[in-house]
Amino acid sequence: MNAAVPHPPTPSPSTPNLSAPHPWRLTRRGALGLGAGLALTPALAGCLPGDTPRGRAGASRVTIGLSAAVTTLDPMNTTSVGTDLSVLSSVYSSLVTRRPDLTIGPDAATSWRRAEPTRWRFTLHRKATFADGSPLDADVVVWNVERLLDAANALRMTSNFPSLKAARKVDRHTVDLITATPDADLLGALSFLYLLSPRWAARHQPATQAMGSGPYEITDYSPGGTVELRARDDYWGRKPAIRRVTFRITPSEPARVSGLLSGELDAVAGLDPQDLDRLRADRALRTQRLDTTRMAFIKLNTLKGPMRDVRVRRAVNYAVDKAAITASLLKNTVRPSPGQLLTDYYSGYTQGLNGYPHDPDRARALLREAGYGRGNPLKVTLRVPSGQYVAGELVVQAVAQQLSETGVSVKIDSVPFTVYMQKYLQDKAMPDMQYITQAWPTLAAGGLYGLFVSDSPYAYWDDREFTAAVAEARRTEGRAARDALYARAARRARDQAPVLFLFPQPGVSATAERLDWRARPDDWVRPADMSWKGAAG
Repeated sequence: MNAAVPHPPTPSPSTPNLSAPHPWRLTRRGALGLGAGLALTPALAGCLPGDTPRGRAGASRVTIGLSAAVTTLDPMNTTSVGTDLSVLSSVYSSLVTRRPDLTIGPDAATSWRRAEPTRWRFTLHRKATFADGSPLDADVVVWNVERLLDAANALRMTSNFPSLKAARKVDRHTVDLITATPDADLLGALSFLYLLSPRWAARHQPATQAMGSGPYEITDYSPGGTVELRARDDYWGRKPAIRRVTFRITPSEPARVSGLLSGELDAVAGLDPQDLDRLRADRALRTQRLDTTRMAFIKLNTLKGPMRDVRVRRAVNYAVDKAAITASLLKNTVRPSPGQLLTDYYSGYTQGLNGYPHDPDRARALLREAGYGRGNPLKVTLRVPSGQYVAGELVVQAVAQQLSETGVSVKIDSVPFTVYMQKYLQDKAMPDMQYITQAWPTLAAGGLYGLFVSDSPYAYWDDREFTAAVAEARRTEGRAARDALYARAARRARDQAPVLFLFPQPGVSATAERLDWRARPDDWVRPADMSWKGAAG
């Protein structure tokens, strides 16, 4: 899960057109054959009379398709932006918010300033209230920070605030946040710290119930099922244009596409680029494409097995033709990574690095140096979570095929996402390689690089030089000096190759033609940002 300098997404340049047949070239038809028995969910099997985009526009309603279920209603116990937090950001307020253009703007706080290097002062909106009428004041902020920092609560959001020490009330509408060291990334982190009512939380279960200070309230929710929202008549901020929202859980890509084409879904983000032509052909739909803040790569387990040898790690990077994959499977919607763990939306991004070129001969030579070849082939296991990442299983199959052309034998292990995460983090049992996409919602290099430092459970890489550069950058206040340290870390990661660098995850979205919504590169899908064209205000 920091403010990057906002900029519009830059179009991806054309990569080579692979018109000639390739033995590893795949299509969604082939991959979906594994799940040919998939049917539309009951919710998408048909719709009620008038339940069309036109009918919903007239009724000030919208139906949004989510790829995964909302797992909790506690906004401090999740970091899933595209699902949990996209829903909960409509119900709760944060001190500040990250706007669609990726700048930081006001929410429950109207203004803020750094009073001292380790103290930030926030002035709260005097009319901010929860849905039960209780005020969102300094006492509320202090209680929420104490809840966040209490290790006994074991909240998932806590790790995103490594420097935060305390909150102190100045007066009813003013609060100070205290950090252990200067923290230039604090504002970005606060943009997804959503505030609960202490009085309400004492009497309810935040994991399964919600009562916030945001523009919407939840009217229907069951774990794993559809979520229904209604705009609050008494909301103290800017009123949303759309009154009622349905978040419909639609895990299957074919079901999401079918729902858009049939008019049963009004908006879906995170679509497979192979569906772009089909969606563009429907004049009732509008598609958007942009690079995202999420980088896709194949993480390498450098702590044991063959990936401990940097020659092997470099070899697999040279063996894979990323340009061919982005052209064939991702329809040129993205370009290969320049050997970076970050995308260029992040503050601290390093310009001037180059990715590993496709060079099978060099890959074979490095493998021979490492002791692999005829009589001792390199054998690896490559894990992928089924149905989780855009075109993930297709990409893994393509990578495996290309690695085989350099003498590497790859066993693909496709598992459900819950199993994947259990093995990755809880069991500490990552195989030689695994496909993953990672992002950091604060858009700070230090946040995402923190997933690769030696003591991170996500890393599977113990590199003192990289870790030291990141640690020093995090406590460096001046931006130029901090970025120089992040550049040192970026160059070290490119050289030591703890991952097989691939590409930014493509951002493909589609909406009903009359729905006005600007897709975002950072996974957020917020109904308050949507409106129907021509609808009465």
